[in-house]
Amino acid sequence: MPLPDGRRLAADVLLGILIPLGLAHVPPLVDRLPSLGVLRGPAGLLLVAIGASLLLAQALAPKLARWGEALGRRPLALLAVAFALYAAVGLHYAAGVQVSGDEPHYLVMAQSLWRDHDLDLRDEYDGEEWSEFVPGPLRPHWGAPRADGRPFPAHSPGLPMLLAPAYAALGREGCVLVMAFLASAAALVCRRLASGVTGDASAGLAVWLAVVGPPLFFYSFHLYTEAPSALAAGGSLVLILGAPGPPGAALAALCAAGLPWLHVKMIPAAVALGIVALVRLRGKALAAFLLVAGAAAAGFALYYFSVFGVASPLALYGGVPADARVLTWRSPAGLFLDRSYGLLPIAPVFLLVLAGLSGWLRRREAWPHVLVGLAVLVPLLSWRMWWGGQCPPARFLVPLLPFMGAPLALRLSKPDTGLRRWFPGLWITGVFLAAVTVADPAARLLLNRGNRPTRLWAALSGGPAIGDYLPTLTHASERETRVAVVWLAVLVLLFVLDQMARSRPRVDALFRSFAVPVLALLLVGTLIDLVIGLPVPAATVAPEGAEPG
Repeated sequence: MPLPDGRRLAADVLLGILIPLGLAHVPPLVDRLPSLGVLRGPAGLLLVAIGASLLLAQALAPKLARWGEALGRRPLALLAVAFALYAAVGLHYAAGVQVSGDEPHYLVMAQSLWRDHDLDLRDEYDGEEWSEFVPGPLRPHWGAPRADGRPFPAHSPGLPMLLAPAYAALGREGCVLVMAFLASAAALVCRRLASGVTGDASAGLAVWLAVVGPPLFFYSFHLYTEAPSALAAGGSLVLILGAPGPPGAALAALCAAGLPWLHVKMIPAAVALGIVALVRLRGKALAAFLLVAGAAAAGFALYYFSVFGVASPLALYGGVPADARVLTWRSPAGLFLDRSYGLLPIAPVFLLVLAGLSGWLRRREAWPHVLVGLAVLVPLLSWRMWWGGQCPPARFLVPLLPFMGAPLALRLSKPDTGLRRWFPGLWITGVFLAAVTVADPAARLLLNRGNRPTRLWAALSGGPAIGDYLPTLTHASERETRVAVVWLAVLVLLFVLDQMARSRPRVDALFRSFAVPVLALLLVGTLIDLVIGLPVPAATVAPEGAEPG
């Protein structure tokens, strides 16, 4: 993906840095329009770093192209690079901050599976075995009681089963290494699905670069089910679409069958993969898939019947959870836009997924990706805590990444116009944001807390709070709803301009500039200042709700 001419880019980058930084240091302007002052602090340094990185990328463009071409032909090399990155960062992070959210509960389950070969956690809690990885008291997460009245953990056993041997061998660090490998393999699966659609190796490599960053990056060392879910769902679809023989079809069925064991919200995705298999497979391959899938479904039902006396995974919650009965527009908007939990604020490169979506949906071969992707997404829309609790951003969208690769690759494989030109800058921005969040693990910049101020944006703010100009939809107030509407309107305008840029050179010229999007962001902040205003300080902060399973 070529960058603009070096000298023109240098002049443009200087304008895109000097003008905003200059405005940020004019007190009369900042007094009237506080958003102009957001670059006074570390955010200004971040802007400089992004601009400098673009200039460096331009200078090294020939070498980067050769390295990328060589690396893109070697899937195992990509796997090794991702694993080395994830393992190094994960071990650094784990050394600086204790497990949080649902993580300690998965570890207690792994302890019990390895040492006692069961999920009766009473002895683990009574013996305070959790003190191996958390220093203070750990309140149990119980689900519905067993049929015999004994308490039972509220989390699915799939992830603890994966982690148990690693925990026995190397403790939490071993679990981090397992997660690093699973996430690395998931990134490779995303690349494979994308390349299979376009046949464009460079677009496939760009998808891998996008996916290997946030949010998958965050869940390569946090102990949640999302990375293995992405691997299982994406890997199953890769196998099904690859016209497998009976062994490959059986492996695809095993991958799909593993999804419900990771989390009950992945059951629709497993069913969708079964539908794709019924349509795409024939003969012995289909028979092998159905045999393995049927046996796995029977075993899954038998497991719940043996524990609860009811052959339903909803028995874990005592029926349909109350938290899963609320449908609101805030869920889809928040999953992408929320300042703490949304995908785009932390990984803006995925704007290109939305830009390529309309073209992708018109293609006949899109239906398997779309069907499974919707099966991943739909259960989130009625979940009250769609944001995922105390966790890094975009937790519940990680399993959707394999199905985002195709529209992303499709947009990147088209002529170099519009938003496609922003790929380097958007990707670099996500990389720097991810680096800031993990540089000092003790600062806990990755761990969000419901509707409280986001630690990352607070750390980057030197004047006005950056978070005041991004919507929070976890507990949306009237102001936050208006801010969300402004950003939704900005996205719609951006996608319209992207379409126009393909046939209108003057519109496309806007996307060639580094300064234009920087100044446009300041313009959005100014609009919020003038039309909506700053939030009124709250006297108290509402407590967070309970963690989801």
